[in-house]
Amino acid sequence: MVAFNSIYTNPAAYTALQSVNKVNRNLDIAQNRVASGLRVANAMDSASTYQIANGLRGEVKAIESTQAAIAKFKGIVDYTLAAAEAISDLTSSLRAKFQEQADSTITTAQRNVISEEIFELISQARGFAKQAANNDIINGALVDLFSVGGGAADITVQTGILGGARSIAAAGNTITITHDDTVAIFTHLNSFATKAAATQNTAAANSVLTNNFALYETAMGNALGKLQARSAELSRNQDLLTAFKATREEVIGSYVDADLATESARLTALQVQQQLAVQALGIANQRPQSLLGLFR
Repeated sequence: MVAFNSIYTNPAAYTALQSVNKVNRNLDIAQNRVASGLRVANAMDSASTYQIANGLRGEVKAIESTQAAIAKFKGIVDYTLAAAEAISDLTSSLRAKFQEQADSTITTAQRNVISEEIFELISQARGFAKQAANNDIINGALVDLFSVGGGAADITVQTGILGGARSIAAAGNTITITHDDTVAIFTHLNSFATKAAATQNTAAANSVLTNNFALYETAMGNALGKLQARSAELSRNQDLLTAFKATREEVIGSYVDADLATESARLTALQVQQQLAVQALGIANQRPQSLLGLFR
C-alpha cells in the first residue's frame, strides 16, 4: 500500500486498534480463567469439551447416588449384624440353663425357676431383634429382617453404575440380604420359648440340647457369616466407587481445569502487551496532528 498523509484515513491507527482489541479479548479470557480456575467454563470456550466434561460430571453424580444407597444398605446390614451378635452372646447362657434343666437331681421348683430364667434370656434376645427392626424404610416399607409374620422380604441394593453398553454382563452388580437367613434366628427363639414351657423333665431338656440347639447354632452361624460377608462386600464396593469417582474427577480436571501457573504468566504478558498496544495506538493517533506543521 502506498503511504499517504490524510486527516480522514489513518491505517496505522486501525492496525493499532485491532491489536488493542485482540489483546483485550485475550486478557479477558486469561482473567476469567484465573478467576474461575477453569479453562473451559461454558460452551463458548469449547462446546465439545464442555459436553464431554458434563457427561463425566453426570457419571460422578451417579456414583455419588450409588454410594449413598450403599451407605444406607450397609447401615441396615451392620445394625442387623450387631443384633445377631448380641443374640449370639446369649447363646452360652441359654445353653447353660437348658443344661441345668437336664440335671435329673434338681427339684420341680428349681426346674421352674430355671424355666423363668430361660424365658428372660429369650425375651432379651427377642428385644435385640426388635431393636434392629423398623429403623429404615426400603421401597416404602419398614425394614424388619427378623419378622416371622411373612411381611418382610429380601433387601437388594444396586452396587454398579447403570447406563451405557457393557462388554461384560452386570450380573454381579447387586447385593442382597436374605430375609430367611435372619428370620431363622427368631424362629428358633420362639421354639426355645415353647420348649422351655414344656421342658419339665431331663429327657425333654436333653432333646432341646441335642436337636434344637444344633439347628439354632447352625442358623446363627449362617446368619452371622452372611451378614459379615455382606458388610465386607459393601465396604469393598464403597472403596471401588471412591476410586472410580476420583479417576472421573481427575479426567474432568484434565479437560476443563486451568493451569493457574501458566495463566498467571500469560496474564502478566498480556498486561504488558495491552500497555504497548495502547501506547502504539496513541502514537498512531498523533499522526494527523503532525500534518498541522505543514501549514505553519
